[in-house]
Amino acid sequence: MFRRILVPTDGSEQAFKSLKYAIGWAKEMQGVIVSLYVVDIKLLEGPLFRDVGSILEIAPLTNYQNQLQSLLEERGKKALDISEAECLKNNILCEKILQIGIVSTTILEQSELCDIVIMGKSGEHARWSEGFLGGTTQAVIRRSKRPIIITDQSEFRRGPFLLAYDGSPSSREALRISAELAKLWDTPCHIVYVTNQSDKGVLNEAINYLKTKQVPFFSHLVHENFPVSGILNTAKEIQAELIVMGAFGKSRLYEWLLGSNTRSVIHASTCPVLLARLN
Repeated sequence: MFRRILVPTDGSEQAFKSLKYAIGWAKEMQGVIVSLYVVDIKLLEGPLFRDVGSILEIAPLTNYQNQLQSLLEERGKKALDISEAECLKNNILCEKILQIGIVSTTILEQSELCDIVIMGKSGEHARWSEGFLGGTTQAVIRRSKRPIIITDQSEFRRGPFLLAYDGSPSSREALRISAELAKLWDTPCHIVYVTNQSDKGVLNEAINYLKTKQVPFFSHLVHENFPVSGILNTAKEIQAELIVMGAFGKSRLYEWLLGSNTRSVIHASTCPVLLARLN
């Protein structure tokens, strides 16, 4: 389960933290790290580069593009070498991949041959970001067919984990993953269902599934209007080391227009968040 782990890197401190967390995950799973560096094709062929070239009357422009590409590839090789060295130090196998392309698209393509993706909340341009998450991270979350762990901590810690459940297809996949993790780590699964209604049907659905899987669990029914605060407060209460949830809730349109609960949980969580999505 989750033995082939894709870890994108851009050479930033945040990317190195996600690598170290992934190494801890790989030790638990007896897994392999696939370290990926993508040379952003938009830096080589984008309009900004062409406009600067024309303003400065650079000719031939192709020579400068080739030089820039070589510099970016060299930077990528150094980042991958750092990833490999860290893996070897921890006796973890590491595959290195360097590609040119659109960053998020290339990550998604490579993820199809992996079991899970582990990446940071933001990358090297975090200090200029106005949003909750880096643009690449958001793009990968929205389109990934594989589970993703988003983390800004470097130390993997096995311990209590929280499943945020709302009965949506993606949260059912998160439920399946949670049952497997509870067995693997020999730790109870804490389920939280946040609702402003009295109906327990959704929570009972998750409880019955875990009972059939013979997985120890604790259930938390939180009566609240705001799912994000209910999830985060419960995670804090149980001192969760991981939050597992669906990448999208019941209403994709609601999340698109008004802001994703998923994104808000990732932004505010003090522990890593594992996002599941039903393909």
